[in-house]
Amino acid sequence: MIRSAFAVALTFALLGATPGVAHAETAAGGERTKEDHRVSVTLSPLHLLNPEAHLTGEGRLTRKMSVAVMGGAGKVTSEGTSSFIWEAGGQFRFYPLGSFAHGLMVGADAGYTYVNPELENPVAYLAGVHAGGFLGYKYSMDVGFTTECQIGPVYLWGRSDKTTEWQTLLALKVGWSF
Repeated sequence: MIRSAFAVALTFALLGATPGVAHAETAAGGERTKEDHRVSVTLSPLHLLNPEAHLTGEGRLTRKMSVAVMGGAGKVTSEGTSSFIWEAGGQFRFYPLGSFAHGLMVGADAGYTYVNPELENPVAYLAGVHAGGFLGYKYSMDVGFTTECQIGPVYLWGRSDKTTEWQTLLALKVGWSF
């Protein structure tokens, strides 16, 4: 419960620190602007603490809709036990305020995470199949630097009744848009 409250507080703090929505126009001389971006590639710095490389590739379908594919792999240690971890998933994103380049996102998330079941707390890594929704915010600069954050409830179907429960999806990412 404390972890979920912390996640909510951190997300709202990050959302409040993000600059206001700006509407980009084509720059003089025909330079590209953030509204021209069609693809974003981001990395989750929080996953690097495990350490695990976790990448997301997002492709724009329309100005207000996109799909994202996520994957990660690495090694986690819990209570002195190390284990290989890998994950794969996807998201559908809709931007009711703003656009693919910069705005509020609402979406659906689904994925699978494998981690050694002998770890003390596999639920902490969302081990198993998970699905849910999220609310987030994305900001891209004209040059391409991109940040985003997401939070939302996900249901986790773990390996047992003990590991099947509602969890909080918290994602903070940095990367580049093209």
